[in-house]
Amino acid sequence: MADTNDGARIVKPWTVIVANLPVRIENNILVDNCSINLERRWKRREYLISNFQPLYDYRGHSGFALVEFPRDLEGLKYAFLFDISFVEKRQGKAEWDEASEQTNELFAWMAYEEDYNKNDIVGCNLTNGRDLTTVPNIQMQEARHYRMVLYNLRESLHSIA
Repeated sequence: MADTNDGARIVKPWTVIVANLPVRIENNILVDNCSINLERRWKRREYLISNFQPLYDYRGHSGFALVEFPRDLEGLKYAFLFDISFVEKRQGKAEWDEASEQTNELFAWMAYEEDYNKNDIVGCNLTNGRDLTTVPNIQMQEARHYRMVLYNLRESLHSIA
């Protein structure tokens, strides 16, 4: 799994990059070969995927997709579980960086600041509607949210009494 220290900036909503999706050539355009089946299979495994976005450019399907998870801590947990499932099979980011063009394996990894800032199809799509955050920032936001919920609940109970 990628570095998850306190300073690591993670893409939010929690996003996993999937690379090396099979494509075929049809009328001189690269066509998606299996994304819908993969999305269904991963959802059946109960990964709580909220969005599956195959990435296209002027040539057609790029062979990449962004898999998005809910914005809460539960979604973050499932994004990491999804990431780990590829790392355990030696199909994570490090292996993708070393892979030859000839492999048929899928690769996947959590999207971090490095991916977000790349000037490629993945980076351009990550910056569209997503931002960067850190784990401590996430924890502070969640704590603030729950304090507000408790405060509102106390106020509601006070007004009833």
